[in-house]
Parts: sequence; structure tokens; C-alpha cells
Amino acid sequence: MRPPNLRAPNAKRRTLPGAWRLPSWRAALQGWRWPISKAGLPPWGGRWLWGLVPLTLAIAGAILAGRLILPATAEQRLKAALVEAGFADAQVTVRHAGWGWLEAGVRLQPGLEADTALVTFAGLVPWGQPARLALTGVSLDAGHLDGQALARLTDLPIDHVDIGSAQLIHGDWSMPLALHATLDHQAGDGAEAGAWQGQAVMEPAAGWPALAVTVSLTKTADGPALRLTAAPGANPMVSGTLAAGPKGTAQAELTVTDLRVREWGGPISAHLAAQGGSDRWTVSATAETPDAHLALEGAKPWTGMRGTGMPAAPWGLTLRARGAGTWSGEGLLTVAGTGEGGALAVTVAAEGMTAPELPLMAAFLNGGGNLTPEGDGAWRLDLTRAAQLGGRLRDGQGTPVSLGWDPGADGHLVMTWRGGWGKERRGHAEAQGALVGRLGPAATPLIAGGTTGLHIAADWDAGGLSALEASAASVEAPVLLGGTLEGAHLSSGFDRANRARPWQLTLEGGRVRGAMLPPLALAVTLSGDPAATLTLAGQARGTDTPLVLGLSGHWIGAEKRGEAAAVLEPLTLSNVPDLSRLLPGAGLAGPVQGLGTVAGRAHLSWEQGHLTASGEVRADAVSLASPSLAIDGLKGAVALDGLFPLHSPPAQHIEAKAVRAALALEDVGLDFQLADGRVLLQGGDLAWAGGHVHLSPEEGGGFSATVAEVDLAQALPAWTAAGYTLQGKLAGRLLGRFDGMAPVLAYGGLQAEAPGHIGYADTTGAGVPVVLNPDHNGKVALVTRALADYDYQVLSLEPKGPILTDPRARLLLRGVNPGFYGGYPVDLDLELDAGDLSATGASERRQ
Repeated sequence: MRPPNLRAPNAKRRTLPGAWRLPSWRAALQGWRWPISKAGLPPWGGRWLWGLVPLTLAIAGAILAGRLILPATAEQRLKAALVEAGFADAQVTVRHAGWGWLEAGVRLQPGLEADTALVTFAGLVPWGQPARLALTGVSLDAGHLDGQALARLTDLPIDHVDIGSAQLIHGDWSMPLALHATLDHQAGDGAEAGAWQGQAVMEPAAGWPALAVTVSLTKTADGPALRLTAAPGANPMVSGTLAAGPKGTAQAELTVTDLRVREWGGPISAHLAAQGGSDRWTVSATAETPDAHLALEGAKPWTGMRGTGMPAAPWGLTLRARGAGTWSGEGLLTVAGTGEGGALAVTVAAEGMTAPELPLMAAFLNGGGNLTPEGDGAWRLDLTRAAQLGGRLRDGQGTPVSLGWDPGADGHLVMTWRGGWGKERRGHAEAQGALVGRLGPAATPLIAGGTTGLHIAADWDAGGLSALEASAASVEAPVLLGGTLEGAHLSSGFDRANRARPWQLTLEGGRVRGAMLPPLALAVTLSGDPAATLTLAGQARGTDTPLVLGLSGHWIGAEKRGEAAAVLEPLTLSNVPDLSRLLPGAGLAGPVQGLGTVAGRAHLSWEQGHLTASGEVRADAVSLASPSLAIDGLKGAVALDGLFPLHSPPAQHIEAKAVRAALALEDVGLDFQLADGRVLLQGGDLAWAGGHVHLSPEEGGGFSATVAEVDLAQALPAWTAAGYTLQGKLAGRLLGRFDGMAPVLAYGGLQAEAPGHIGYADTTGAGVPVVLNPDHNGKVALVTRALADYDYQVLSLEPKGPILTDPRARLLLRGVNPGFYGGYPVDLDLELDAGDLSATGASERRQ
């Protein structure tokens, strides 16, 4: 097919020899119609379209010139205005600019800057002056601002300022403020000429109410003055002044009333006053809340609580708190500058602090160290001295608890953290030193002791503790039944990634010693998750006895309850060569032989904030024999409902066929209760010296002993053994109490039922043995002669003291010896000791 004929009609074709030509564009556009008909064109035709080209180029040139010239010109105009106001070091970084506006970052001076400043000029930028200013991201550094900065602000050639957000800074500390402020520059020649006036609304932090104030910034003879007054209808009400004083000083005063913060109960009223300059200042403030009274004092320089002759700190503050309402106690926080890289010396002390928000009652705290900023929001705390905290648990009994830390000469405790309390927080702690603690009363603690050679390393983040490693070269602490753990090696670890058993604690290699326990080798393991379940398992074995204690326990974190138990497996006493090793602190003179079996258990439980303890001790056909004590046929079970101190339900019962100590007792049966480690005798019967003794409880925890038919000869066995003849029966009533576990007689006496006789085979007194202790009785030779053939009409025996270990008695006699003193009546007042009342008298003394 032939191509279409593109030549226009009637067109002439000119062809040069040897040349080839493209088709004419007119021919190619044949049939194309112009969008504007000739009838619609102006008289000058289509030539006006070509005028658009230079116009477009002119506009583009103007825009390009604005982009190239305006930022630099606007920056120069704004900087010149700031320098004219006194900010010689002002810096302006223009980001965007137009013929009548610019957007820039502004730094008026160190410590006073804004992230974004939107400036509107009065006129075109090259010739106009800044008229209106809108600021966001304002930063105020308290360490660099002074009265001169406020004075310069009053000289700014700007008519109106809007502030959208701000933050206060001091070193590495900052506090963001949700702020909206509008200020107008007053013109004219009056008293307020040149002043700034306006309104501001700010929210210091989440949970705080909006603070609405009217702002006035004026000039005085001494310098600028900033005044705040509460906006009409504002609540809380805020008012105050900040005014320059003579010689570069300043004065500030701030009053706040009816302030309510979400985290604090009730309205708060506060007042602050400060004055001084850069080299010397003082500050004082008070705050009243329904729960506390706070008082702040500070100064530069600051002597604080330093001793006489010690150099003053660069500056310092003390905050005192006194409880009110549902709070009680007093506290003191001291913060002082050190002049070493921004480090702060911090000490804290509190006593008797009780509040619903605190886990302890009557809490106390004291310690101190250095708090150092490390940049980028990071802080480091070094505890440079011993610290202690504690109080009383909310367990219904007010159980005391305390924990103390002592770094010693070579130890340390260092914590570093960053991120504040937000989601980005993280930290690390390392410690080396000694840790001591106590749970329970100081005299009878449930747990008490400490560690030496302790090393701790821990990490945490927003999710809590993430890792921990701890070890102690030696752990010493009281354990069950008054025993003491010595020399145990502690190793502990925590790994949050191990969800099944993140915690692992092992205690081994230690020895338990104590008055109620023999030496034991201890090995226990605690593993699991405190938030879920912790399991305790272990064993304590006698190092030189066959005693075995099984240890077990568990903790259920979700229910906040747990328990631990120690079980004494039945012990056959005949397998122990010397029973004094089982009770090393009982004072038993060895060797002690034994028969029968003993067993027991101790149980601790914690539930709903209450600690309870229980236990049981059982004896079956126990017999003991030693030089100072013999027990035959002891049996019974004692239930315990408290261990620290020992406590039992009423009416516990034990029996023994015979007890031979300083006194010889038989057929013993006792009913009693243990209370606070003492025996409260509730009843009992026993035989002594051929007679009967009935025991009854008395008020105040004492007891009475009603004695009948006691044989005088058996009551003074040492005299009988020496060859004396003693005739008579005794009866009476004695009063006593238990000193711990030992019975002590305090009052009362036994009287002879009828006249009787005391004598010796040789009635002349020659060779009669001396039975009285000459240290307590004078002229024992004459007394001995009188007793050789003595007929008494009245005899009274008054026992007293610890009757099982060191009994004593007063013997009162009235009678005659026909062969002595001419047969006249002789009254005797004699002091007897254990040598007289015991069958094992001191033969070395009585010859």
C-alpha cells in the first residue's frame, strides 16, 4: 500500500539534486485544529502567548532569589534584633523563610534556647522588623540563667510572643512542662511601658492540675521583675515574684494554695522564699499536706551538719519531713554539692515512719553516698558508708525487721541507671562488703546474722530484675532452736530467661552450733520462681552425732504464702556415746549416758502477712545419767505453737520416775505451759524427802508448793551421811517462779510438825563432823557442839534459790542441849547450801 500524500494542496515542491527531505511539519499537522480560533484572538493576534515566557522566567527568578537570598537576609535581620536587645552571642539557624516570615532554631544565650521559632516580620524581610514570635521546645537551664537574661527579654523588639512547650534543665536533670503562654509587649510612656504582660497555663507533669497565672515582666531600678498572680477563678492559686536586687542579687517568693496532685492525697499549700546571687544564696520553703509537714532549707556555701573546722560544701539543701494525719515519724534528706564533676553528696535518715503506703510500720532508714551524673540521663550512686533500714512488719504482731550494709575498708556498693522510671529504664548494681539482718526481737530473733565476703552483681530494666549473681564466703545466722550457722558458703543466681526456675540459691559447707543443737553440717538448696513457686530442700547432719534433721519448704508467690519445716528423725540415745554433745550449751558435766528415743519437728508458715511457728518434741522412756544429773523414765510430748520465743498451748504434761540433781525428786508429774520462753507451771505432784509436794499456779506466772510429811533426815542428806541423827516431820508452803526453764524458790518455809531431836553418837561434841559452811556461819565449832545433843521445840527450814542446781536454805532452831551452855536455851540461825541439802556434799570441806 502506498503511504498517504502528506504534501499540502497547491504546494510547490523544490528538490535539490542529490538531497532527501523530511516531510513538512505543516503537512504532518494537516487537519489539526488550533484550540483558539482566530475569531477569539485579540487584535494583536497570537503574539501575546510569547509574552508568557519572560513573565514565567521573572516569577521563577523571584522565587529562586527568595530561596537563595531570604534565609540569609532573614537570619541577619533576626540576629541583629537579638544582638540589639543584648544577646550578643545569639545564634539563629533558619530552616524556612518567606518574604514576611521565617522558621528557625534560636539560641539566645547558653541555657536559653528554642527548638522552633516562627517569626513574623512587620513588612518584607529585607526591610521589616520582627513583630510576632511563636516558640515551641523552649529550654531553660537554671544553671546559666540570671537576671540579665530577663532584662534582655524586656528589650526584645517584638510585640507578641506565643510559647507552646518548655522544659526546665539543671545539669542532667530536666522537667518537661506542658505550657501555653501568650505575652504582649506594652508600648507607650507610662509606668508599664516596655513591660510584657499576658497569661500562661502549664501542667508540670502527669497527674498535676493546670496552673493558670497572669504574667508581668517589668523593669525596675535594680533590674527586671517577674510577677505571677493567679488567674481569675484559677484553682489551685499560684502567685509569686522574681525580682532583681542590688549588686547582681535577686529575690524570689512563690505561694501555692489548694494544689491537688493525683498521686498525693488532699490539698497542698506551699511557700518558698529565696535570695542571693551566683556566689551566695539562701532558700527556705514549707509545704503542708494532710499527711505531712515539709521544710526545706538551703544555702551557698553550706556548712550543713559538718563538724567544726571542716570545709563548707559549695551548696547544700536539707529537707525535713514530719508525719501528720495517717502518717507519723520524722525524716531528713540532705543533698550537698561536692564540686567534683557535678556529684552530689546525699544522706538520708528517717525514724518511726508509718504510712499506709509503706510496707513497714515504725520504719527507720539511714545511709549516705555520692550521686553522680554520667551524661545522657545516666546516674551513679556510690554508698560510701554503712546503711541500715528496717521497721515492723504488718503481720498483726509488729515483728521487728532490719537490714544493714557495711562496705568496710575495701568494699563498695555502686548502682548505675538511666531512663528514669519510664519504659527505657535499665541499671546495674555491684556490691562487695558485709550484710547483716534480723527478723524478730533483738533478744530472741527468728532470723538474724550476716555475711562476710559478699559479692553481688545485678541488672534490671523496665520488666524488673533480669539477672543476678551473688556469693558469700561466709554466712552466719541463728537458725531453729537457738542454733547459729557459721562459715557457710552462699551462692545465688537469677536468670529471667529460665522461666521454670529462674532463681537458684545454694547454702553448703556451713556448721550449725548452739545450746539446743549439736554441731551440724548444713546443705540446702532453694530454687524456683518467687512469683510462682519456690522449693526448699536440704538436710542437716550431726558432725559427731547420729542426729539427722530433714529440711523442706515451699513458697507460692501468687498467694503470698509459704512454709518451711525441720524434722528430727527418731534418735536412739544409746547410739550416742556422750549425750552432752547433743546439748552442748546445757552445762551438763560429761559423760552423759542415755536410753530411750527422742524425736521432734519445727514448722514455720507465712500467710496473709502473718508469720506462725509450731513444733513438737517427744520423749519415750528416756533415761539420763551424768555426774550432776540423773533422770529415769522420762516420757511425754510437748506441742509448741511458737518458736521465737518458745510458746506452747496450756496443759502440756511430762512425767519422770526420778530426777536426781541437787535435790532428789521422785514420781514427778508436771502440767505446764511455755510462754515467751518461760515455764508457767499449771499443776503437778512429786515426792521429795519421803513426803509429798503438790504444785499449783499463782498469779504473775509463779507457782506454790504445798509440802507435807517431809522427813527432816532426808531433807538434809549430807547431815545424815555425816552421822547425825535427825528426827522430825516438816510441812508448809513455798512460793517460786521459773527463771526460763529453771525453778527458783523465792519465799515461804517448812515448819516441824512437833518438837524433835538432832544428835550425834558422841554427845560431848568431841569429833563431831563440821557440816556447816564456815563462809556463811560464824563459830561453827560451837554450833557443832550444840547440835551434838539438841532438843528443838521450834524448827523452820526456808529453801530458796534455784532448787535443782544450787539450792540454799535458812535453818532456824530454838531448843536446848543439856550438856551445852549449862542447859540454857540456844537459838540457832544457820545458812545451808547445796552441800547440806544434797547427798553429794562437799566432802573436801567437811572433815
